[in-house]
Amino acid sequence: MHIPPLYKKKEWKRFFAGLSLGAIIGYMFFLFIYGQQQENITKEHIQLTAEFNELEDKYEHLLNNPKKGKEAEPTKVNEVVVNYANAKKLEVDLLTQHQLTSLVKELLASIHGQDLNTISTQVDLIISTVESKDYVIDQMTYQLEVRKLIVAKEVTLDLEIKLVP
Repeated sequence: MHIPPLYKKKEWKRFFAGLSLGAIIGYMFFLFIYGQQQENITKEHIQLTAEFNELEDKYEHLLNNPKKGKEAEPTKVNEVVVNYANAKKLEVDLLTQHQLTSLVKELLASIHGQDLNTISTQVDLIISTVESKDYVIDQMTYQLEVRKLIVAKEVTLDLEIKLVP
């Protein structure tokens, strides 16, 4: 059986070149869209995992410390919020930020449910606790410096990330 030599004609060469180029461009477009979708799913997964862990810790705290009565209770700390001032400048990715946040929240887990007056007297202790520790994530060592600490129902920490050589 003889196959006709169509590869010698100019029109067929253009057709196959266009087919190849279109397939390559389509595959690149597919990879880009798939990458964007995976990034969004990963961000959502990290956020939901952090929220789940936080709610689980609050639940465990409530199980361990049941309310004794309904007398006038002092205001208590409900949540610890961590913000980073220079994360974009240092180009720290979201996963590392999440891991740093979870390490800081683990470190400050004891302040959940405590009286605000008690926490407000221990501000220096909280600052020195956060700043004195070196945080190792993916073979990189980070130090955190507290720029601002707000003590209310939500304890808000504004931190600055520093790389340790």
